[in-house]
Amino acid sequence: MILKKCTFDELPDAMQMHILYIRKIPVGQYRLAIWSEKDTLYYNDLKESEVKRFITLIKSEKRFLNNRTMDSIYNKYGFAVYMEIRDAHDFLLKKERERIAESTVAEYMPIIEKAMDRPSIPLSEPLLKAMSHAADKGKYKFKEWSTDQTYIYFMGYLLGKGILKFEKTLL
Repeated sequence: MILKKCTFDELPDAMQMHILYIRKIPVGQYRLAIWSEKDTLYYNDLKESEVKRFITLIKSEKRFLNNRTMDSIYNKYGFAVYMEIRDAHDFLLKKERERIAESTVAEYMPIIEKAMDRPSIPLSEPLLKAMSHAADKGKYKFKEWSTDQTYIYFMGYLLGKGILKFEKTLL
């Protein structure tokens, strides 16, 4: 993650808008802003040790951040810093789930397409999205079902039969 210590006026325009209109932080109270898509953390008047602590929290692989730790951040820095950390953590977790889903689809798609012969299903949105994206390339097989329904149905069927082994967690 790129760290940039800067005042409010030195922030990119998009981040200034984010602080003022999304987080609704007055200019004088700006302390932290995270641009997840650009992997950048902007901060002002924070100790380096605190910034490193925030990065550790953001990059944590835990599904939920520790309530006691997050409560102490909320009490010390306020709601805006708390939400920036939480949102950045959620963004990274979502990206990781999407990466796992894409690799899973690459492995499962040939098996599913080979075994498709219409035969119920745990729902995993990232896996469904990736599978649907890979399947819908002009070769859709069943017109009465949507691509999402078809592929998730057959994936569940093959998981139930033990033909596919689902070892990575996406839920």
